[in-house]
Amino acid sequence: MDRFAVYLVVVAVLCTLISVITEFTKEVGVLKKIPTSFQVLITSVIVCEVGLFVGLSFYHIAFAWYYPVAAFFGAFVIAIICTRGWDYLISIFKRFYKGGDKEKWHE
Repeated sequence: MDRFAVYLVVVAVLCTLISVITEFTKEVGVLKKIPTSFQVLITSVIVCEVGLFVGLSFYHIAFAWYYPVAAFFGAFVIAIICTRGWDYLISIFKRFYKGGDKEKWHE
């Protein structure tokens, strides 16, 4: 459970960083012409991939080919949280959750 809390903090920090970067750059040059949600996605992919290599270097973890692939798909989840919010992501999980006690989602 401790790792889950750390992952949640990392996701929250990434979302905050991406939101701040997008907010300050969405009215600059070419970025004015593209939709903000697309800019959030591109920024999310870039930040997550760079963050992956920073984390690998900082923690001295050997590179594996699937780390960038996982970071790429994780960037989509980060982008959804940045554009739609945590409630939207939780509603997606609720919609596809099929088992156990459904009351635990209402806590």
